[in-house]
Amino acid sequence: MTHFSNLPDYMDYNELSQCFIDYLIMYTNNTSSDNVYCALEELLELADRQWHTYELLDNEIKKQLTNYLKTVMDFDDKKIMHYILRIIPCLGMEELFSYIVNNKSFIQNLDVLHEVRLSEKEYGKTVNNPYSGME
Repeated sequence: MTHFSNLPDYMDYNELSQCFIDYLIMYTNNTSSDNVYCALEELLELADRQWHTYELLDNEIKKQLTNYLKTVMDFDDKKIMHYILRIIPCLGMEELFSYIVNNKSFIQNLDVLHEVRLSEKEYGKTVNNPYSGME
């Protein structure tokens, strides 16, 4: 198990990139219903630290994270979707956000659907730029 929450709040971009790689190695083939919330909480910790670097995440890492998140995503699990919808804007995950928005019609959980709609209003048009409005 990883403990990314114990990392310093501000980290060097390259060091943090290695943490994302370590995360992917640890969780890509080892996430189950037993540890999915913990895995997403750990990714949120990394995403928050990435946002504080004021640099965009490496595209290859972002692509791998997008693929990973699609495999653990459950449109009707409020907690999973809450984590994912918080991770997306920190990392500028436009492709993943579009995937969720394009699949709104399959979301049965009204709380999740509401959170997706709020996310569309909050960062939908600028999701690819985590630093929108700060420039």
